[in-house]
Amino acid sequence: MRSTLWTNVTTMVSSFKETTVVTIQVPCTFDFNVAATKYFGGLDDGDIPISFYFNGTVFYAGETGTLQVTQISWEKEAPYRMPVQVWRSMMDAYYPNTAWLCLRRDVFDRLCAYKVKQGIPTFEEALEAVIR
Repeated sequence: MRSTLWTNVTTMVSSFKETTVVTIQVPCTFDFNVAATKYFGGLDDGDIPISFYFNGTVFYAGETGTLQVTQISWEKEAPYRMPVQVWRSMMDAYYPNTAWLCLRRDVFDRLCAYKVKQGIPTFEEALEAVIR
C-alpha cells in the first residue's frame, strides 16, 4: 500500500533549546472520511502507512546573537504506520453505528420523492420501509 495524503496543517512552535515536543491536531474532514472509509474499511487488521511531511521557516540566534533564518524543505518526512484499530476507534467515537452509502443521483432523487410522498422523516426510515 502507498501512503495517502491526509491533510495539510499549519502550526507555530515557540522557541526551545535542543529538543521539544509539539502536539499537532490532524483533523479528519468529511471528504477525507468518505474517501478513506472505503479504503481503510476494507482492511481487517494491520497498519495503514501514513507519511507526515514538514516544511517551514526556522528563526534562531546565530553565534553572534544576530537573527538567522533557515528553511525546512518539503522533503522532511516522518512515516507512521497507523494501526487499523485506531481508525476504527475514531470512526466509532465520531460516527457511532454508521456506514456510508453512495447512490446514483437518480436513485437518490427517487428515494427522496418516496420519503416525501410517504411522509417519512429520515432517509434511514425510508430505506427501512423499502427493504421490509
